[in-house]
Order: sequence, then C-alpha cells, then structure tokens
Amino acid sequence: ILGYMPQQQDFYNDFTANRFLWYMCALKGIPRQRAGEMVDYVSNLVGLGDALHKKLGAYSGGMKQRILIAQALLNDPKILILDEPTAGLDPKERIRIRNFISEIAINKIVILATHVVSDVEFIAREVMLLGEGRLIIKDIPARIIDNMVGRVFEANIREEEIKEYQKIYKLSSISGDREGVRIRYITDGAKPGLGAIPVRPSLEEVYLDYFG
Repeated sequence: ILGYMPQQQDFYNDFTANRFLWYMCALKGIPRQRAGEMVDYVSNLVGLGDALHKKLGAYSGGMKQRILIAQALLNDPKILILDEPTAGLDPKERIRIRNFISEIAINKIVILATHVVSDVEFIAREVMLLGEGRLIIKDIPARIIDNMVGRVFEANIREEEIKEYQKIYKLSSISGDREGVRIRYITDGAKPGLGAIPVRPSLEEVYLDYFG
C-alpha cells in the first residue's frame, strides 16, 4: 500500500527507463502480466511514454524526477511519500510536477516533504512544520496564514535603509521599484515602519517566522 520517492536521483545510468521500471516491478513483487500494464500506465501518466527506450543517464533532472514518481506509483499505493520532488528543477518543470502531484492526490494520501514552501501552499490540505524532530504546528494552510494576519507589511524604502530594516524585522522579499526598493517583512512584535501597508501573509512567511 506504500509508494516512496527518494530525494536522491541515484540510478543505474545504463538502464533504460523501461528496464528500470520492470526492475522496480520485480522488487515490488508485481506479477509479470500486471507489470507490463503498470509500466505502460505509469510512464504515460508522468508523460514519459515516448522516452522509455532512453537510458536514464541521458534524462534531464525533471525527467528523472518524473521517473522516480512513476516507480513509486507502480503498485498503485494508497499512501505516497515524496521527498523533495521539485528540488533542483527549473520553474517550468516544478510547476509540471506540482500540478501532477495535485492530480494524483485526489484518490491517495500524499505526504510531501519539501523546503520549497510555495509548492505546497495551494495544493496541501494540511501542513505540518517540523523543527529539530519536533512537531511545531499542524493545521490547514488558510488557518495557519490567518494566524499571522496583521504582522506582514510592504513598504518602499531607499536602498541604504535595507540593513537597518534587517536589524529590526524579518525581511521576506526585496525587489527593485521605480521609487527605490520594495520590501515585504514580518514585524515580529516591532512597530511597522512609516508608510508600511499590511498585506496577507504567505505560507513561506509563516515558515520564515518560525525558523528565521
């Protein structure tokens, strides 16, 4: 009932994707007749049906991530554990993997371990923050974010003021602006600066608030 995708992309690079999936079927004890059906099914599910003949050593990072998800799905698990599934991917591949995870989560329990907080903000039904092996918070994303309302602000400042703001607040973003620099920051109990506008927090800012 369990499917697992490790973070590390360690493969036998001379294996074709097809041979690798058949090998994983053997390890999972899937009967040969069903194995052929499942290899075809999961490879098409992750969009690699036309690339099964290619050696894994020639796969891009995104393709390797997809083949790792495919092998985790071979036994049609009820629980799927994905460890850093979007690590090291370019934005296009990250969105693709994120959308795919959202789709397969409809009829499975998917446990997603990641430091890319934006990947889970819009697809996770429940979020758990762990620090040093301890559960810090567990709730639905909207409620976690609501608890920070009134503590995150945006402001336009001069470039030379950035260091001063960093001493007082937790800065979550810094970007160029016509009028200088635009920042988002967490007040952490301190009064917001002059001209600051309150904004809705993101899950990433919740993470920053807990872990600095």
